[in-house]
Amino acid sequence: MQRKVLLAVSCCIVLGFALCTTSYAGGNVGYINLQRLVNESRMGQAAKKEMQKLRKEKETLVADKLREINVLKELLNKERDRMTPREKRLKLEALQKAYKEYQRLVADVKEDILREDRELVSIILNKADPVLKEVAKRKKYTIIIKDPNAIGYLDPSVDITDEVIEELNKK
Repeated sequence: MQRKVLLAVSCCIVLGFALCTTSYAGGNVGYINLQRLVNESRMGQAAKKEMQKLRKEKETLVADKLREINVLKELLNKERDRMTPREKRLKLEALQKAYKEYQRLVADVKEDILREDRELVSIILNKADPVLKEVAKRKKYTIIIKDPNAIGYLDPSVDITDEVIEELNKK
């Protein structure tokens, strides 16, 4: 509890200092919407297409594994009456093993997609950073906020997202 309070007070002091320093220096504060940058830039749209392709490939793997499970279930249900107890047990074990593999595959696919998505976003943001700095310098901003949700209100006139996307698309 004390840590949270201390952290909150520290953040307020740092933010207050930054804002005071900025206003004293006569600087401007702007912001960029990173989600829009990723979603609307050409680079981001290409990354989205790559992610959709990856998702489809992974979904095919998952669907194939699920079909395998369904075939095993049907086989077990159809032939249950004609199977010996040992055969039933072996088929049931095979079904359980396939289901565990399916669950692992689903978890791995989710993790792979999230990791790939983070990597692509990171690449886009790294390539956009020099453009962001260039636009900020040209517009004479001393601070650019990358998370406008962290601040209660920012005037839309200080949003440089469109300009950064436009410059990034030129490259």
